[in-house]
Amino acid sequence: MKTFVPLGVALALVLLSEARVDAYLDPGSGSMLVQLLLGGVAGAAVILKLAWHRIRGLFGGGPADKEHLVRSDD
Repeated sequence: MKTFVPLGVALALVLLSEARVDAYLDPGSGSMLVQLLLGGVAGAAVILKLAWHRIRGLFGGGPADKEHLVRSDD
């Protein structure tokens, strides 16, 4: 509770000292934000896929499930 009081005071000071800002986003900034969003989604998908394989390995990871990891010399 003691840490919330200074944070609340700091937040109140920031909100009270707000000044008008004229901001501009050009098309390059918009495309950069879209790329950032798509990259984050792709990264999250890879992380979820790896986590799913680890979870499956814990519960049913027998030798039959790991055949795709073994390299054959055929």
